[in-house]
Amino acid sequence: MAKETCIHCGAEAKKMIYQNDQAFCCEGCILVYNILQENSLYDYYDIQDKPGIKDNSPKESYAYLDHEEIKNSVLDFHDGNNCKINLYVPAIHCSSCIWLLENLERLHSGVISSMVNFTKKKVTVNYNESKLKLSELMGILESIHYKAYITKEKNTVSKNESKKVIIKLGIAGFAFGNVMLLSFPEYLSDDIILNSGLINSFGWISILLSLPVLLYSASDYFQSAWKNLLKKIISIDLPIAVGIIAIFARSLFEIFTKSGAGYLDSLTGLVFFLLIGKWYQAKTYDALNFENDYTSYFPLGILKVENDEEAIVPIDQLEKGDIIRVKNSEIIPADALLQSESTAVNYSFITGESVPVTKNQNNLIYAGGRVIGKSIVLKVEKKVEASYLASMWKERGKNQSSVLSHTLNSVSKYFTIAVLLLSGATAIYWSIFDPSKTLFAFTSVLIVACPCALALSIPFAFGHGRTFLGKKGFYLKKAEVIENLKSINTIVFDKTGTLTNPNSFEVDFKAIDTTPNFELIKSLAKQSNHPLSRAIYQYLAQYNEIEVEEYDEIPGQGLQGKHLKSHIKMGSSNYVGIDRKESSDAALVHVKVNNEYVGFFCIRNHYREGWQNLLNSLSMHFDVHLLSGDNDKERAVLSEYISNNNMHFNQSPKDKLHYIKALQQNHKNVLMVGDGLNDAGALQESNTGISVADNIYLFAPSSDAIINAKSLHQLPTFLNFTQKNMKVVYASFVLSFLYNLIGIYFAASGQLAPIIAAILMPLSSITVVAFTSLTTLFISRRIKF
Repeated sequence: MAKETCIHCGAEAKKMIYQNDQAFCCEGCILVYNILQENSLYDYYDIQDKPGIKDNSPKESYAYLDHEEIKNSVLDFHDGNNCKINLYVPAIHCSSCIWLLENLERLHSGVISSMVNFTKKKVTVNYNESKLKLSELMGILESIHYKAYITKEKNTVSKNESKKVIIKLGIAGFAFGNVMLLSFPEYLSDDIILNSGLINSFGWISILLSLPVLLYSASDYFQSAWKNLLKKIISIDLPIAVGIIAIFARSLFEIFTKSGAGYLDSLTGLVFFLLIGKWYQAKTYDALNFENDYTSYFPLGILKVENDEEAIVPIDQLEKGDIIRVKNSEIIPADALLQSESTAVNYSFITGESVPVTKNQNNLIYAGGRVIGKSIVLKVEKKVEASYLASMWKERGKNQSSVLSHTLNSVSKYFTIAVLLLSGATAIYWSIFDPSKTLFAFTSVLIVACPCALALSIPFAFGHGRTFLGKKGFYLKKAEVIENLKSINTIVFDKTGTLTNPNSFEVDFKAIDTTPNFELIKSLAKQSNHPLSRAIYQYLAQYNEIEVEEYDEIPGQGLQGKHLKSHIKMGSSNYVGIDRKESSDAALVHVKVNNEYVGFFCIRNHYREGWQNLLNSLSMHFDVHLLSGDNDKERAVLSEYISNNNMHFNQSPKDKLHYIKALQQNHKNVLMVGDGLNDAGALQESNTGISVADNIYLFAPSSDAIINAKSLHQLPTFLNFTQKNMKVVYASFVLSFLYNLIGIYFAASGQLAPIIAAILMPLSSITVVAFTSLTTLFISRRIKF
């Protein structure tokens, strides 16, 4: 039997969506189908009105974006009425989505143009502000089921730094190519008599071309070497700086004295290759942002109540004592006292727990909680920057140094000392036995022994490694995280939101006497946004839906409704009015129909796919621990994979941080794998912190790495790859040292001409780069998932 395909795009889908007996693969195709017929673009489509009632709330929920200060902070361009903004739209997934989002001008005349970046799920919109407000644009996108997100990110500094590297690279490359051309006549003039004036002119032109490279392109190496020397540190930048200065000084001497053409081609080539490595390293993580400020997850504006009037203000202008109104599903932006009678707060953003907590009047509600139910009034207790969330973000281990820098600087420290001593000894030796060779041999040693290949091996090896890991759903904040992971011997897991899936539950219904009307229960559960209601709705997916009347919900307690003569009420035991002890190992939702207790839903955490194999595999090579803010109801299940002595429950954020410190004091190299802001201190105190995220673009805590939740079970493979990637780095070190030993031998003995040394120097860099790149690529292709 032929598989059914989408009538719009022709694609196949496991579960087709039907509209008027016509099959579609997704909602996007349905929307495009409807828009096409509404605009008479394809008359062979049957015209059908989109069923359902239009929701006018999106525009109102984005009203804060019309505040002038907020609007200017999120727009990428604003000149008169012409505005441009980049939006993240996670719903983009097929060509229908692209078509619709690139034809927004058909939906509103205020849209000038729109362009989709499919791989990044981003939409760039140009619009006329006099015809279309930003809040209206966001409302249009949400009304067609393409909700867009704005994050308050400040990437100006990183963009400027990237631009500087590109400019420096361009200058070095331009000078390198031209100086090489000017140097060829001198290299090839053994049997040819050239005009000495022409050769001298070529030398002066080469100096002029090299000065921007020396003073600008290579400036970072001089600054780094000098700053480290002031701190009595010999870093890898010092021999590079000394080598560059030696080459330039030797070249100036030869050109001034007309004794040679100098080695400015080697100088410009050295800087050019070093900058390529620096650029490549930066390029690998430009696509993801790992350092979003915590305010990126808050509304950019909030309703402030003053003199019985409400006005939208930016959250960074809130002061202690301000009265604010927070609507349903909005995040509370500051620690505040509840002024309303009661509310339910979802603290999953902070704790990872999705079950709402009931709060009463004058209770303190921490920043980061999401309001469930009707809007509430709050009195700000702490400014945003001084709130609980800010404290959690800033709470981190002190005196943590980069493992990469430590390794490089340790190697280069002795390498530099050895090279400087050797070059000095060479100068002394030849000054005694053959003074004419003193400067010749001294400079040759510095040129051939310059550790540029050593400097290039790590960014290229780690750059390729990060690219491979990123494609598999493991995103490293910095390249040196690979080396940190190589040294891990202890792994600490958080449970909620890390090993468990916050979007999945195990649901079971326990009937008392008779089976209730599941169609009515499903229809009632659909009306609520409560996580337990969603779990029940998914559990009853096979049942039909019916109309519910007189719907009412008490946030955090329960809900009720009516259909014909059936009245249903479900929620906590207190809400439905029964005397029953709550279970200690699951959440219970009790159900009453026409005031008769019919049973309860038992809802338990659902662990992520492959979690048993994950823990089994890691336990074979690492000391595995577990920390949880929950009670120990899961201890029996987890004890099959983790030692009882290594599991600790009812842990506060401070407890987790102190536990990590205790492990480190016992000489453990700790990897922390967690989720939620309450893990921020532990993630940052650990030697390496990995955040598990179901959406890598919208959730990026300040950790060392982010792993897509779908790829968590691959963590052992990722750790194995980092071990192999480090072996590539070590092999490149050996290759670089062998090159230096052989080169130094010939240079110190006076057998290596500076011209040959100048050729070997960039050639060694190319060799090491090719070795690290090809070897890493080969290893990545052999990794099996």
